[in-house]
Amino acid sequence: MSLTHNGLFKQLPVEVQTLVQAACEPVTLKAGQLLGRLDTEVRVYFLSGATVALVVEEPGHKSLAVGLLGADDAAGLGHVVQDPPPPNSPSALKLRVQTSGSAWAMSAITLRELALQHPALLALISRNLWQLVTHVATVAACVQTLDIHARLAAWLALSAQKARTTELHLTHEHLAHMLGVRRVSITLAAGELREQGLLHYSRGQLRILDLPGLTRASKPA
Repeated sequence: MSLTHNGLFKQLPVEVQTLVQAACEPVTLKAGQLLGRLDTEVRVYFLSGATVALVVEEPGHKSLAVGLLGADDAAGLGHVVQDPPPPNSPSALKLRVQTSGSAWAMSAITLRELALQHPALLALISRNLWQLVTHVATVAACVQTLDIHARLAAWLALSAQKARTTELHLTHEHLAHMLGVRRVSITLAAGELREQGLLHYSRGQLRILDLPGLTRASKPA
């Protein structure tokens, strides 16, 4: 997909779009891939087809997704406003690709240099990072206030929104990893949602049949 499919990129002035696009290269992200330092370079990914989850992963503990990025976002913007971490430095918060797809990658340092030269770009990055903080807080609140049935409905509705499709390739194992629960809990909750006519799934292929209904199912009882 073209870089113009990214909602964040489309908000930039045309002259800044030209500079950003010249510094980007198309890449294909694979489900499960961990984004981070590439050799000696930290990159930012303008997503145009892939979705990327923000996941807390620590040895000896269950993982937990606290956010999801899609075609209106860029993964790795935090490295634009602060120095990238040293190579192989430990970090509990990971950027892990949820659904395979296209993206446009560029050096975080190059994007920082452009942002310092163009106030509109810096303002957009700052606004997007603030929106991400709000998004993470909302997802974290779901963990504390919703049961697994509602949490699964919320994550699937969010996944459809971020991927811009109701056809998703998501296994029960992956969903258990995202929600920090056992696989059997996902199987039971997904079965309930299927019985309600909200979705259909088979061998990792999941189709949302009623997105408004799924959104309603994500609300507290």
